[in-house]
Amino acid sequence: MRLYKKKFAYRDLLLSVLVFSAVLFLFWGGFTSAVRANSAEKLRVTRAAVQKAIISCYAVEGFYPPDIQYLEDHYGIEIDHSKYVVQYETAGSNIMPSVQVLEKGAES
Repeated sequence: MRLYKKKFAYRDLLLSVLVFSAVLFLFWGGFTSAVRANSAEKLRVTRAAVQKAIISCYAVEGFYPPDIQYLEDHYGIEIDHSKYVVQYETAGSNIMPSVQVLEKGAES
């Protein structure tokens, strides 16, 4: 009779460990997915803010900003330079600059 109870106790313990592991795995997968989605949204918002500031600068001042620092100084754009790299190329004060905001360490 004792051997029979021990057998079920081990089985119940093993089942509990497996269920806990499955729940932990699902939680971790959801967490990493949420972090990736948040990171992508922050990148999208940063790109949109830079584009909006470029257009605002042209509308208000009559020329496109000479560099990204100008936008940060005069239009309140805050770019986390530890996370993002901004490639900003101008061809003249009356031609829309080419701008790319890329995440550091991400594949292009």
